[in-house]
Amino acid sequence: MDARITLLTAALGLSLLVASGCGSNRQLRSITVTPATADAKNFLNSQVQFTAAGTYTDGSTSSSLSVRWSIDNPFFPPPLPTGITLSSSGLAACTGFVGAVTITATAPTDPTMPVTSMTPSTANVTGSAQLTCP
Repeated sequence: MDARITLLTAALGLSLLVASGCGSNRQLRSITVTPATADAKNFLNSQVQFTAAGTYTDGSTSSSLSVRWSIDNPFFPPPLPTGITLSSSGLAACTGFVGAVTITATAPTDPTMPVTSMTPSTANVTGSAQLTCP
């Protein structure tokens, strides 16, 4: 969103600087994780690259959303099962684990907040996908 700065001259000869478009109320509304379901046996080396796209309250979208990737809870994750890895870029690899896990992408609702500043008490949005390991 471009910020347009308009100079307004008041009747008393005062000049006011008004920034429009700054401090927008745009908030992240939802996260879609792709693929929504994945069976690792159908991917090269049993590695699945998950991606996150965001939809905002103003209707705009982002196809490359910065998120925190986790298995289940992003703030209090259970220990990763032996034989599965999940990178900070959303690359999941099955290396011996057999079963299904939920891959979760989490981002703050405020698009100006860095992902690294999120806490359990900040307003966050999550999206998830199912990964099955052979």
